[in-house]
Amino acid sequence: MPSFDIDPETFRQAADQLDAAKDEVQALLDQFTGALEQFADAFGGDEIGMLVGMAHQACTEALSECFTTNIDELADYAQCVREMADRHQATDDETAQIFNELLGELGV
Repeated sequence: MPSFDIDPETFRQAADQLDAAKDEVQALLDQFTGALEQFADAFGGDEIGMLVGMAHQACTEALSECFTTNIDELADYAQCVREMADRHQATDDETAQIFNELLGELGV
């Protein structure tokens, strides 16, 4: 059976990469939202313009909510991966301590 090696530091690096991806998506969303705001008043004040403006606003809000949810999920994933790394490290440390104590009791 092949060995299975878990490196908590690799988990932490993956969490950092998830955070970087989250920040990049947030920056792109902010840039996109800023570009969309330029069109907020471009539809005119007549009935058709107001309807198009309302549709534009609804689409913008739905898109923003979707991306914001995904950004929040990326942050949660990063935190979970960090916690997993910490738990594995703590378990490894405890196991090493137990074996060292056993070796000490055996006089090895």
